[in-house]
Amino acid sequence: MDRPSKLLIDIECQNGVPGYGVPGYYNELEIVLAGKTIVPIPENERNLNIYKLLEKNYDLIFCTTQKLDNFQFYPVPSFWIFAVDSKGNCFGTIGGIGSIIDDEHPVGYVNQDGRYGKISNSLKGFLELVTFYPYWRDIIKYEQMEVLYDLKDMEIELEKNLHYFEGQPEIAEILKLTKNPKSIELLVSSIINTSEFEVYGSKNEAQMTNTFWDIFSSK
Repeated sequence: MDRPSKLLIDIECQNGVPGYGVPGYYNELEIVLAGKTIVPIPENERNLNIYKLLEKNYDLIFCTTQKLDNFQFYPVPSFWIFAVDSKGNCFGTIGGIGSIIDDEHPVGYVNQDGRYGKISNSLKGFLELVTFYPYWRDIIKYEQMEVLYDLKDMEIELEKNLHYFEGQPEIAEILKLTKNPKSIELLVSSIINTSEFEVYGSKNEAQMTNTFWDIFSSK
């Protein structure tokens, strides 16, 4: 039997990052945290205007009371869900908790229909995309369906919907965002590159093609 190149550790059963010890004969393997967790807004921040603006203008609803049972999928590597939208799609950082000043963890999505992928290289990059390019969801849909689209037409159509711009200056000022002319290019590149993020229907399905370390058996 071939020896695995990486060892997965499930964070869902630990309610976050577990403490673990790996036997010496596994030391040369890549250790990967897998599974999902929810990163809710701290209670003392939930009334901040920025979250209301993002929900009203861009249908980006940051997590508060969501439960893991609301998300029936299993990601590899770990997926830290920080927001959802009104259609039941969710967004999170891949591989660890991210922040607006952290560019270590990319942002990904899992759609209600099971489609998934990477969106941007950082949380800040994601928020710039959301704020300045409100048609980003359409681009993901068209790319996945391999449907041709015209960015100029999308920009023209956007200009007809002025409500998208109502909260843009305030959001950009609060979060210290600037328009990145390469945001769409980076989005398309991220969608094409599917190697960083895999989503299964369940942990049982993930176990069929991955090796998990049972941290309880090591205690």
